[in-house]
Amino acid sequence: MTSITTPQAFASTNFDFLIAGGGTAGLVLANRLTEIPTVSVGVIEAGEDLTNDTKVLTPLYMFDMPGDLKYDWNFSSEPQEALEGLRVLQNRGKMLGGSSGINFMQFTFASRVDLDDWEVLGNTGWNYDSMAPYYRKFENFQGARPEQESVGLNSFVNENVHGYGGPINASFSPGYTPVQAAWPETMANMGLAPNGDPRDGVSLGGYTNPMVMTRGTSQRSFAGNSYWKPFATRPNLHTITGALVNNIIFSSDRTGDLVATGLNFTANNQSFIANASREVIISGGTMKSPQMLELSGIGDAKLLESFGIETLIDNPNVGENLQDHPQCGVPFVPADGELTFDDVYNENRTAFWTRLYQENGTGLLAGGVSQTAQLSWHQILTPEQQNRPQELVARYYNGSAEGLRPGVKAQLDLTAKKLVDPNESAVQTGGSAGGGRPIPGQENKRGNVGGFVTHAFSRGYIHIQSSDPNDDPKFDPRYLSHPLDYEVLADLQFFNARAGATPPLSNHFKGNGTVLSPPFTVINETTVRDLINKLFITGWHVVGSVPMMPRDQGGVLDPRLMVYGTKNVRVIDASIVPLHVRGNTVSLTYAIAEKGADIVKADMGIMNGTVTGPTGGSSQAFTGAATKSRSANWLMLMVMVWMAAVVLV
Repeated sequence: MTSITTPQAFASTNFDFLIAGGGTAGLVLANRLTEIPTVSVGVIEAGEDLTNDTKVLTPLYMFDMPGDLKYDWNFSSEPQEALEGLRVLQNRGKMLGGSSGINFMQFTFASRVDLDDWEVLGNTGWNYDSMAPYYRKFENFQGARPEQESVGLNSFVNENVHGYGGPINASFSPGYTPVQAAWPETMANMGLAPNGDPRDGVSLGGYTNPMVMTRGTSQRSFAGNSYWKPFATRPNLHTITGALVNNIIFSSDRTGDLVATGLNFTANNQSFIANASREVIISGGTMKSPQMLELSGIGDAKLLESFGIETLIDNPNVGENLQDHPQCGVPFVPADGELTFDDVYNENRTAFWTRLYQENGTGLLAGGVSQTAQLSWHQILTPEQQNRPQELVARYYNGSAEGLRPGVKAQLDLTAKKLVDPNESAVQTGGSAGGGRPIPGQENKRGNVGGFVTHAFSRGYIHIQSSDPNDDPKFDPRYLSHPLDYEVLADLQFFNARAGATPPLSNHFKGNGTVLSPPFTVINETTVRDLINKLFITGWHVVGSVPMMPRDQGGVLDPRLMVYGTKNVRVIDASIVPLHVRGNTVSLTYAIAEKGADIVKADMGIMNGTVTGPTGGSSQAFTGAATKSRSANWLMLMVMVWMAAVVLV
């Protein structure tokens, strides 16, 4: 049995669930729902199966995939007014596994307050304690190799807060540059050593972060090769690649809430319709999910009508509430003879690094973005600046709702509290040297200490700009449109400059961290604006474009992740986030999808191994993580499914 089906076979199958998007969240859902043998699931993915691709699996090649249309949607923003018209690229994975196959593999986490704030915003049942089991469910924490433990790499790890046995492996990279190796000690010398395991939702400080990689082989662990590939031949899981979802198909009966019956998709320049008897789940990610909804007639009526799309549900909140982590760094020049990631691209050294990686999973090819720091605004300031957070928040945010979309004031009130809290992260930053193929003649001349604002005030949007699904949506994140975002990002650059000039990190930069890459010579109040305008990039952590919030407060989804005005359309991916969190978003997305899968199962009526049918009937089923049954039939079926899974793995 093949794991990828043809468009014709896919369209002729009657599914219980259709998932639009086989990305990070979509494959989690496909895996968990097909744990129930009697439930059929179809996944439609625009990209291809790249689970065996060398660039995807090899950590350092993470820098080579952005911009390559084989791997990347390669979205670009509207000109950003606060950045002198800069268009900011937004790289998103286009493959089975989505952006978990193209991201920089950092494994960092939201804080307790971040997730508790979601419930404050009206999302009952969404808080840190309810999410913690799902963080543990997806994780298989493998820690450090024995030789790494001897240098204290595991010193901050609290094993009780991690997960073990989940699909996604997390371990410490064995491939560091000297710049990266100096990071934890530099943070300690600045009084910023970690005060616990950041996974606990409370701790701050600078440390070597785990990466989503398998200890031993040092290969990327992502949704494609961990949630999908080992189970791709389940008879109730059907996957199609190279297929673009056009829109949701709804029942012709428009009385009451809409009922979805399937998806219209295009493959090989032909249109097809796939049918679903239970639900349609949109998992296109923050960039594509609002586009799918709007093309289906769900969104702002004025916008839809301007493109000739019939409005089925008028909800102007679709595509709004977009949030990201605005990012910038200070460019240092590595000291003469310094080993950087550029050495991998030296034609005289490539074979050496390749052999080292292939033989034992070590060396620079096993490296990446592996050092970071979660810091409060107070922590990046000098002693005489400690009143600055309170003063600037008071100056730039008065708590008024004037000019804001519904629900945004409540979000910003919570964000303002975090910015002035010395125990909450306001920034995430780290150090590196090289990465990606260098410009000829510029080898080993790229060092960087850079990072992003974790809780931005600015809000942007994503909307269709035609009725053609092949056209990219209009993407305007409105970076730094709120002055507080600029102030925090500028303060972070001053901190980055001080960090680069602090031993032992400074030992690896020219002039002990006083020499910057041209055209920059010094970072001060006069030059920092130009630095940000020229070197600004996305944090690649876009969220929130289909927010889970009360509808009158800017929401598109209820806490069961159901689209308002529909009976059976859910959105489950990073677009549901009502308010951004600290850390990299891949861990958040896995946890959202795991929780979302359990919500779907619960709403199906899974009790003691029984699934309630669409017409009220029931059938025995193995439920995986659902509640246990004492029946002999359930136990026998569980054993049979377990044996089948062992064979498939």
